[in-house]
Parts: sequence; C-alpha cells; structure tokens
Amino acid sequence: MLKNYFKTTLRSFRKNKAFALINLLGLSVGLAASIFILQYAFFQLSFDKYNSKSDRIFRVMNERFEGNQMIQRGQITYSAVGPQMAEDYPEVVNYTTINTMGTNFFIYDNQPQEISSILMLEPSFFEMFDLEILAGNPKELVNENYQLVLTESMARKLFKTNTSDWTGYLGEIVEMGSEKLKWQVSGVVADPPANTSLPFEAILSRVTFFTLWGESARFSWNSSDYFHYLQLGEGVDYKEFEKKFDSFSEKYFRGDEVTGTYEKFHLQPLEEIHLYSDYEYENHLTSDGRMVWILIIIAVFILTMAWMNYVNLTTSRSLQRAKEVGVRKVVGASRKQLMSQYLTESLVLNLLSFVLAITLTQALQGPFNNLVGEDLSLLAFMGLKVLSVPMAVWVLLVLLIGSLGSGIYPAFVLSGFKPSQTLKGDYGKSTHGRMLRKSLVTFQFILSTALIAGTYLVIKQTHFMKSQDIGVNMDHVITVEGASLTNFDTTIVAFNNNFLNKLKQNPHVLNAATSSNVFGSRMPRTFNVKRVGDTEAHMLNRMGANYDFFDVYQINFLAGRSFRKEDHKLDPRLIDAVILNEKASKILGFENTDVAINKKLSFFGQEWTIVGVTDDFHHRSLKESIEPMMILPIYFGYSDTYQIRVSGENLAETIAYIEQTYNEFFPSDLFEYGFMDARFESLYKSDVQFGKVFNLFSLLAISIACLGLFGLVGFTAMQRTKEIGIRKVLGASIKDILGLLSKEFLWLILIANVVGLPLIYMAARQWLGGYEYQTSIGIPFFIIPLLVVVLISVLIIVSQTLKVATLNPVKSLRQE
Repeated sequence: MLKNYFKTTLRSFRKNKAFALINLLGLSVGLAASIFILQYAFFQLSFDKYNSKSDRIFRVMNERFEGNQMIQRGQITYSAVGPQMAEDYPEVVNYTTINTMGTNFFIYDNQPQEISSILMLEPSFFEMFDLEILAGNPKELVNENYQLVLTESMARKLFKTNTSDWTGYLGEIVEMGSEKLKWQVSGVVADPPANTSLPFEAILSRVTFFTLWGESARFSWNSSDYFHYLQLGEGVDYKEFEKKFDSFSEKYFRGDEVTGTYEKFHLQPLEEIHLYSDYEYENHLTSDGRMVWILIIIAVFILTMAWMNYVNLTTSRSLQRAKEVGVRKVVGASRKQLMSQYLTESLVLNLLSFVLAITLTQALQGPFNNLVGEDLSLLAFMGLKVLSVPMAVWVLLVLLIGSLGSGIYPAFVLSGFKPSQTLKGDYGKSTHGRMLRKSLVTFQFILSTALIAGTYLVIKQTHFMKSQDIGVNMDHVITVEGASLTNFDTTIVAFNNNFLNKLKQNPHVLNAATSSNVFGSRMPRTFNVKRVGDTEAHMLNRMGANYDFFDVYQINFLAGRSFRKEDHKLDPRLIDAVILNEKASKILGFENTDVAINKKLSFFGQEWTIVGVTDDFHHRSLKESIEPMMILPIYFGYSDTYQIRVSGENLAETIAYIEQTYNEFFPSDLFEYGFMDARFESLYKSDVQFGKVFNLFSLLAISIACLGLFGLVGFTAMQRTKEIGIRKVLGASIKDILGLLSKEFLWLILIANVVGLPLIYMAARQWLGGYEYQTSIGIPFFIIPLLVVVLISVLIIVSQTLKVATLNPVKSLRQE
C-alpha cells in the first residue's frame, strides 16, 4: 500500500508540474532560509556553552556610584574582590582572576610577530574553563614567573612551522614588546573556539605581574582593571547568592571610604555575556540578544508561511482533483486511505524540498558567511545540542511536524468530497474553507507588513547613525599604529615632534598629530576630579593628545585655546594644562564655558589649569551618549596612535612617504595604517550585518507570502469561472471583473495593515530604545508597507484574474 502511495504521489507531481514546482520552490527556499538564519542565531546563542561548567561560572560585575550617580558599569573591578568572595562564601567552589592586554609584539629569532589578544591567567583558569592542551603540563602552565602559553595558530606564525608536535618548542624564549621582556614557552593549546567570550592568541602567567606591578596586582581594594570569574556549587541560585553582596561591599569598602565611590556588585552568567552585555571594557565584540531573537522569529515566520502556502496551493487545486476523489471512492477507497495518500504527498514534497534546501545551503554557505562575517557550517549546526539533543534531530522533528501539519487540512478537504456530487460536477462550497484560506493569507499580509516596516526602520536607523554630525571631521585622516618595539626615554617629546614635522614636509600631508586613544576606542577614566576649593568629586574620561590633535580633526573650541608646544613638558610631573569638552565643564559646575577658562582642577595629586573647552563630540558610536572628557598634553609613547590628515590627492604616493618616514624613525617596528572613517564605521559592523541579514530574509519571507496570495487568487478565480462568464454575457467589462475580484483581497490587505502596523510600531519603539540616539519613526513607516503590499498584491491579482476574465464566456460557462 505504501509503495502505491509513493507511485501515485510521483504520478501526481508529473501530471501537475507547475503546481509541484511552485510548492517545491517555496518550501525549499523557506527551509534553506530558515536553516541559514538558525545557523547564525544558534551560533550566537552557543557562546561559551562549550565549557562543561558554563552553567555554573559567573562574571563579577561592578557598578560605581558618586552619590546617586552611576559613573561606571562594567566587569573590571579591584584585584581583591574575587579571592575575598571565594574565601567568605562557601557557595564559591573556585574562582579565577584575569587581566587582558591589547596589541603587542613577540620577537623570536629576531622576527617580530604582532599579537592582538593576550590573557594573563592563573592556574585555576584551566580548572574552570575547557582548553585542549597540545603540549605542556596542564598543572604547570602558568605557575611561575614569565611563563608563556601560545595558541597553535600563533605558534605556527611565531616559529614558522606547520608541525603538530609542539613538545620540542617547550622552553623556547620569546621576547615581548619594546622592553624585550623574556618569556619561556610552557605550553601550546588549541585555538579557542569562535564562540568564546574570552578570545586570545597567547597566555601569560599572571603571577609575573605581581613583580612587575607590585602586590596590588595580587590583592588590593583600590587597584582596578581585573576580571573575576566565580564557579558556584551545584544547585546554588546565583540570584539569591548575589543578595549577599551589599553586606560584602559595606564590610570591605565602608561606603565610599576606601575608593571614594560606592561599590555595588552582581553576577552575570557566563552563557549570557556575549548577547546581553552593554557593559564597558568588554573583552570581545558582543552581539545584541534582541536582534538574534528577532531573526529567530523571522525564521519561524518564513517556515510558517512556506507551509501556509502549501495549504493554500493544495486546496486551490481541490476542484481539479474532485473527480479523482469521486472515482477513487466509487472503486472502494476509504477516506482514511485517501487522507493517507494526500499526507504521503505532503511528506514526499517536504522531503524533496528539504533535500533541495540542504543543497542550496551548502552551495550558498560561502556567500552567507561573508554576509554575516562568521565561519559557519551546516555540519557544525547540525551537531549543536539543544536540551542534550542534536540539532539534526530537532530539524527532522520540525520537518515532520510541519509536513503533517500542513498536509492534514488539504487531506481532510480532498478526502471529504462526495462521489455523488463530484461525478456530476457539483463540488460544493465550503465557507469554512474559504475563511481559513483568507485567514492564512491575511496572516501572511500581517507578517509581510511587519517585515517591510521593520526593514525600512533598520535601514533608516543605520543610515541615521552613520550620517549624523559627530563633531569631528574624519575624512582623509590616516591612522598609523604607535611604535611598539622602540624604547622611548626622556626625548619622547622631541622625538615625536620631529617625526610629525617630517611628515608635514610632504605637501599632501595637511597636518599630523598623536593621541593615546583613537575614535571608537574605550577611554580610561579618572576618578576624584575636583574643582580646587570644592569637595564634590567627579569622574571624567581621559585621553592624551598633542597640540595639533584638534586641528587634525577640526574640533571646534567654545572657549579658550588648543594645546601649545610648550604645554608638553619633558618632565610629566610639570604638565598642568587640561582641555575639557562642554559636558565635562557642565558636570564640574561651570555656568558657561568662558567661566571655566583658567580655573583649577585637582586630580592625580596635583593642580591643573583649564586652558580650553571644546564642543561636545562623539568619541564612540551613536549607540552611546557623549561622555564628559578631559584631554591632557601627554605623550604615552608606544601606546599612542599617529593621526595624519592628507589632501586625498596622490594617496598612494602619500602613504608611501608616510611609511618611508615611519621606517626612518622606527626601523625595528612594523608599519600599520588605516583610515579613521573606516575604523569608526566598524563600530556599526554588527548593526550593518544585522540590517543585511534582516533585509535579505525579510525579502525572502515576503516572496514566499506572495506565493500564498498567488494560490488563493488562483483558487478564487477558478471557483468563480462560471460567475465571471455570466457577468460578461450581461455586459461586464474586464475592468469590472478585475475590480470585483480585487476588492475582497484589498480588504484583507487593509485588515492586515490595521492589525500589523500597531504591533510592529510597539516593537519598533522597544528596539529603538536600545540606542542612545534614535531616528524618528515617521509617517513613511506606516505608508510604505501599505503601498508595497498593495502594489505587489495588485500585480498578482491582475495577472491571475486576467486569465479567467479574458476567457470566452462560452468556454467559461462550459468549464463547470
């Protein structure tokens, strides 16, 4: 019997090739699109879950307050916090403290190798986190001073080898940075997976920095910049546990007595770090959990619409198959057998669509990976486990449920025709069936309207952020990384000035400067900044810059002046000039910017004179508010970045000149450059990627919805063929008939917009709430979806109804 079902199914597909092809295309595209979306979404959701103890590891978060004002909210805190919590609370079964280090250089065999991410770790890290050790003793990797652990990819770059046996490199000496500190290789580990919130290329033993930085690196209640991770015992409710932290803060910080600020602590689950972190000083690029769930919802929409289309298209053919059903019933087929036949058709079509979807996924995996900026694979996706069950099982289960769910109604309808009616040409009229099909299409219109409105808003918000005046001019500004391997001494001021002056000798170099932070980077903060004679303390962001920095970026001054050459002192203790932005001057209580000039501030144990106040400008993206900032005339040497404004003409020659001059002054360093505007735009990378993915799959979802409308219009037009013939005999024009058939669908579109737009408006307000600077929603948000849906629908309705409306009335009246 089953074999016969398959034969009949294939025969039906061959007989109705157009119907089978449309269904196959809709389902396969829907399945492929959903697989792509879920690949990306579940990759984002999988961060850190590869760790066997991930559900019991938490990061200690620190919020600092000056009075009632929160001045810092992040994951860096004091070195004593983690060890003290582990000692005080039995709920903590293990802990580890981490420091991070940015870009640096390793030198091996006189060859420098840039390294972008370094962790300073303790032995307990290897007890809490899962790392594959390729060489070295797991218990002795970071126990001693100056021990170095490399990832396999970094070891290959550093040692210039493709070996897989790293034991021969244990004990090798590697120098680091301008100070040429010597580190001994104690181990090699496999590269951390892409879905980690703690990426690294090398590990340094943290104990080394107890010597380099002093005892405060081990245990201090006022030395910050440390990350603490706690491993809680089985069954510990972390929400209940963190209620104890108020008393912890009071016991060790005694209000603001110890640090000058009030300290609050809470825990963040390791598994939530990647998607739910809007904290400062994050160690890796995070994603927005809201956006990930929006994409998952779109995947559900696409699958739902694809199966809805199958229902509509199948039932639209019910009139064509009614006589077939009548004949089958006359020769003895039961309703159960007929339902089994039509369910088999649904299963076979879905199975073929799934095979085609897998083929499409494999073929388009590369372009999709380029779109989202991740190295995803179908094999890795299918191997992911959800509730301890492989994703492949879940996919097949959803496919089975969808196949049966979408097939059950058409099977019920088709098997329900009565032979006595169908063989005489009377197929009956099902009000319930018409209402269901209209409801399905209306639901698809609602989803389409929401997706079009969402696409419009995503594009508008991204354009808004990238097109706003941020208060600085980044066009034609080249950034050159500071010299990491050059030793600077007391001649640093003169050395930097000579380098910058040499650059300016080129007619295409308009200006050149240096600063400790580039736009887009996170600035360090200074606490306890006070006006001299005032007891109220404030927190300000801090950066160092030279006298031409403000001219390079054409930053406007509201009062006072820029730095002068004489503000840069050889002895940093003699530097006393400071420039504020307008927000900082307001926070410090100055009535206006003119009043602030020549006033004294106190911080770092000395007095500083305010020499200028600038307009507020954005140092970070428009997702964040402008923060109070002070700029000091300080050179930091290797951590500075050179910023060079060029004319834009003969760009290749200008860059070559800059490189030649750089190599002349810093012969042992690597020349690395970029463009400031591109660097700043990278802050919007995740938003742009989300927009591209959202727009692409919204378009696919709308296309699939159009297939559903195609099916319903075809069904309606076919069902009303005789009526149309009679109307034409009585004098109705094609225009009249098009209006008659279009009216009911346009009502469905209107209902969909009335229902859908208020819902998407509420969702849009919530989504925009995640941005500090927001575009307006505006009238086009409501008008564009309506116009697009109406236009697409009219085109489909006209194309389908014209076939019937242009038929000869004689043929129309004979058709039924």
